This record gives sequence, structure tokens and C-alpha cells, in this order.
Amino acid sequence: MKYYLPVVWLCLALTACAPKAVVHTTQVMQPLKAYEGFLVVKETEEFTDTAQELGDIHIKDNVGLSLICDYETVLELATTQARQMGANVLRIYEHRAPSLYGSSCHRIRAKALRVADITPYEKEVLWHPARRLRQADFKGSIEERPFQAATSSSLRYRAANNLLQGTVQFTIDTYFDCQQSYFKPSPNNARTLAHEQLHFDITEIYARRFAKLLQEQLTNTQELERQQEGLYRQLMVECQLLQDKYDSEVYADHNKLPGWQLKIEQELTAMQPYSAKQFTLKRKL
Repeated sequence: MKYYLPVVWLCLALTACAPKAVVHTTQVMQPLKAYEGFLVVKETEEFTDTAQELGDIHIKDNVGLSLICDYETVLELATTQARQMGANVLRIYEHRAPSLYGSSCHRIRAKALRVADITPYEKEVLWHPARRLRQADFKGSIEERPFQAATSSSLRYRAANNLLQGTVQFTIDTYFDCQQSYFKPSPNNARTLAHEQLHFDITEIYARRFAKLLQEQLTNTQELERQQEGLYRQLMVECQLLQDKYDSEVYADHNKLPGWQLKIEQELTAMQPYSAKQFTLKRKL
């Protein structure tokens, strides 16, 4: 199995006022759990699956006070609202781009929908102890692939500003890329799946270590911009070495898998204080 770890960097967007969400609920359901899959259907895309309509979401300019309302920010706000409604699909039916003589914000209207099975639509899986990898998560082509399976996992981080305190809170996500991961069916499916899950778990360990490292060594966003690349590369080299060691040992002797599972479980437990993968820095331009 080959392990992929693409680099994901952060571009700081220091916001002042967020756009406004107007929500009309037509059906009440339990909020979506943090690890449950979610699909965004853009206004130019088709979506024909049978779905329950839970409500309508309108993201608009906050009375001219929204300084940062780029498309990604607006989409994240709409997604958060939809998940709170219990929806697992956000179908955008109107998107109004910023204009020179109108609003400087992206504005969208969307339907919050719920489908019975989101798995066929998932493009990524966020790491969560209650959400283990399934064979259906591996959606990459298996043609001319050298290994029984391959896991593509990485990490990214996002920022949330607290203007009153002058700080920025960062949250790190560990994610599995469904389209770049593949799985060849065999009589040993269960063992192969357990092997791949451990690769994902190793990535989670280093995401927690990254959160710990940034929290201990940085004090403001200026330092983050200056030092993030070096710190990230240092940690990812260590991560890849462990991934390779794991592969080589277990490929040589499958009986070593339980020992590795115990080792990784212990590492995750040791890093439990950083399982939220969050850290706060002072905002400094």
C-alpha cells in the first residue's frame, strides 16, 4: 500500500464581520454528527436523488457590514446551518456574485436536504473515533494499481476570528481523500481495511502533534505565516517514515498488525489532550 500526503497550506483571511444567515425550517431532524458525510451541490450541477426537504437557507450581506464574505466563507456558513438542521445535502439554486455597484459579498440561496445514504456522494471522510473507514469509501480506480489498497490522507487547518479578544482560533482537520484512495476486493478484505484504517490513524496522530507543536512554539499569526512551512515539513517527514515502517513490517509479517494497532491506539491516547486539534494565536498583521 502506498501512502499519499499532499501538502495543504493556509492563507490567512482575517475577518471583521461575517455574512448573515436567514433560515426557514420546514422539517425538524436531529443535527448531523460531526463525522457524518455532507454534499454540496452547486447551482450549475444536477441532483436527482430522492431527498427530504428540511428547509431553505439564505446567506446574505450583513447590512453592508460584511468585510469578508468570499464564496468559501459563505458556503461554510450555509453548510453549518444545514448540518444543524439535520441535512446532509446543500443544493444551491441561486448564487449572486459581488458587483461593482452592489454588494461586495457572495450571496447564495440553497435547499437543505436529507438523503438516506450519502456514501456514494462523499469525496472525503474526516477522522473521528466513531467513523471508521469502509470499503465503499475507497473510490479511486484500481486499474494498473500496484498495491492491494492505498489510502490518501492529509491535514488542513482553518481559522475563526475573535475580534473582541484580538485572537484567531485554528482547527486542524485530518481527512481521507475518497477519490485518491483505492481498494481491490479480495478474500482478505477485513484485514486490508484494518491495515488502511491504521494509516489514517497515523495521520491523525501527526495532526495532533502538529497542533501541539504550533501551540507551544508560536504566539501570533505573523509567526505562523513565517514558520508554518518548516514546522509542517519537519513533522510530515517523521509521519512518512512511520507510515513506511508500518507498511514494511506488516507486509513482511501480517501477524504484526495487532501489535501496530495497539501501538497506534496508545499514541492516540497519549495525544488525547490535543484531540480537538485546536490552538489560538494573537492576531498580528
